[in-house]
Order: sequence, then C-alpha cells, then structure tokens
Amino acid sequence: MEESPKSDAQLWRFVLERAVHELNNRVGGILSVSETHLSHTIDDSEIRQSLELIRDGAQAASDFVVAIIDLLAAEEGAADLIRLSELRDYLRTRLALFLPRHIQLITPPYTSDVVVRANTKLLFFKFLALVEKQLVEQPLPSFSVELALNVEGSTGWLTYRSSGQSGALQAICKSLFSRMKPALIGFNVQEKPPEFQVAIGFAAVKAR
Repeated sequence: MEESPKSDAQLWRFVLERAVHELNNRVGGILSVSETHLSHTIDDSEIRQSLELIRDGAQAASDFVVAIIDLLAAEEGAADLIRLSELRDYLRTRLALFLPRHIQLITPPYTSDVVVRANTKLLFFKFLALVEKQLVEQPLPSFSVELALNVEGSTGWLTYRSSGQSGALQAICKSLFSRMKPALIGFNVQEKPPEFQVAIGFAAVKAR
C-alpha cells in the first residue's frame, strides 16, 4: 500500500523537527564553550581570533535555526501586540538569513510608529513564500528588496518592494495575505515592471 502525500509530509516534518532539535543542541554547545573560553584572558591572539570566528559562526547558525523553528511554528502562532517597527525588524533579520548574498535588503527610515496586532511568525512564512516565488520564477543576477513602514491615521502600513521584477505576482500576494488572522484592514499591490510592491495594513491599537 502506497503512502499518501499527507503521510509523506508528516514524515518529512518529523525529520525536519528532529534535525533542527539536534542542530540546535550542538550549535548551542559550541556557542557556550567558545563564549566561556573568550571570557578568560587569552594571550595568544591567533587562538583568540579563532575562537571569535567559531563563536560568530555558531551565533549565525543559531539565528538560522531559530528562524527555521519560527517557520515550523508559523501556523500555530498567535497574534501579539507589537510595534510596527519591531515587526519590520523581526522580518528583516529573518528574511536576510534566507536571501542570496547578491540581494540587498533595505529598511528605509520612518517618521512615525504604531502598535499593531500581528502574527509575526505567520507573516514571516508568508513573506518568505513571496521571496521564494520571485527567486524561482524570476531568477535575476541582482535586485533589491525593501521593507518600509508608514502610518496613515489609524492604519499602520508595512510595504514590501522589490526591483528588477517582471513576473505577475498579484494573484500570489492575494493568496498569501487574504486569509491572515487577525485579518488585515488594508491590502494594495502595484506592479510596474521592473518594480513590484505589496502593502499590507494593520489596525492601530493602544500603545504598550
């Protein structure tokens, strides 16, 4: 009897969860040991530099594992109160882990901020899915991605903008962001090749 696609998906999820768990334990151990050694006086500069490289590499690996854990928990995550600027920083740091080195991620300055209710992990999953579509369907040698925020009245807007894009992404964006919980109060897609942007709006709530 053949296994169903659902059973295959469950198996691969189990394998991935176990792999992430084991990797997290091992990376955490390397990070802890290197930081312990670096907390002591080390006269040999080459040894200290080597330990710093090991620590920095372990920290980068730890950040990547945490991002994968967030993706695995995306559908189970709950909405929290968060500043729009903090939401953008969360998305920026995690998306940057998956972007090829030739893609620049830009976060322009903002003049106002607002507290919103958002499922950060699910939004990370959605934006990463959008990035994947762009990279697979329109593989370009170089383009930039921008995450901008602005506030209009009682709505906080988070805008994803990319350059060098020629494919139609409006239908993909509607599929990704139409069933968000809590629901978005604003949604706008603009495609003017070679530029593309999608803006999603959140209702402002009381400040923390």
